[in-house]
Amino acid sequence: MADHVVVDRNDSGVGSGMVLGIVAVLLVLVVALFFMFGGPGRISGTAAPSQTNINAPAQSAPSAPNVSAPQVNVPAPSAPQINVPGQVDVNVNRAPAQAPAAPSSGSGS
Repeated sequence: MADHVVVDRNDSGVGSGMVLGIVAVLLVLVVALFFMFGGPGRISGTAAPSQTNINAPAQSAPSAPNVSAPQVNVPAPSAPQINVPGQVDVNVNRAPAQAPAAPSSGSGS
């Protein structure tokens, strides 16, 4: 009796999945670039350009009614009195001061 060998080749779909993934990434990239560089407003059809006047005169401010404001006298707050010495020693790592030498007593002979 002869043995029959059956070879079953199943395509796992890696190639088609990769192609679909690349197409999807390219589609997303094209849509992103389309909106980044102007989007649908950049594509102008047959409509005439708008006639917007960018040098329009400014509107005048409405005049204020003649109502006098109430007078409020509030004394200004007094500033705090801070006394700062003229010379500040900021050297905290200095050597301790030497005691002055005792004066010599007696005569100079």
